[in-house]
Amino acid sequence: MIEKKLEFQLAKVTDIMAFQQVLKHVYGGESPWSTAILWMELSKKKYGRYIKACLDHQLVGFGGIRIECDDAHITNIAVLPEYQSQGIGTSLLNELKEEAKNLSCHSMSLEVRVSNQQAISVYRSFGFEQVGIKEGYYLSAREDAIEMRLKF
Repeated sequence: MIEKKLEFQLAKVTDIMAFQQVLKHVYGGESPWSTAILWMELSKKKYGRYIKACLDHQLVGFGGIRIECDDAHITNIAVLPEYQSQGIGTSLLNELKEEAKNLSCHSMSLEVRVSNQQAISVYRSFGFEQVGIKEGYYLSAREDAIEMRLKF
């Protein structure tokens, strides 16, 4: 884990441009999420939460959930490349889980690229189980997604 102090804060719509910069770094120059979609996600507090991770007041990552009935669907977990593999993503996942429980959810779900073995391993160690495959889910890469779920 990193030595600097990691802090979590609920995100606001004013964080959207900073989130776009994180996504561009994570995805090699282009964000897979439009500003409009992020605005919709962040402006509907009743249906979801986004949490930002900061080191010494600098944004290093963020994660989001959208509430669908009693399930908290993870929409995003993104950590700047230079801060990956330091436990920040796992810490974000823990924060999102606590938010989901506070919102009376009974499970969390997500999709992950079949090629993203590192993330799949983290999710499995966290207790997520594969519940399905979505063929061709990631259109730009024509890649399948694994559907995973964690029950509380």
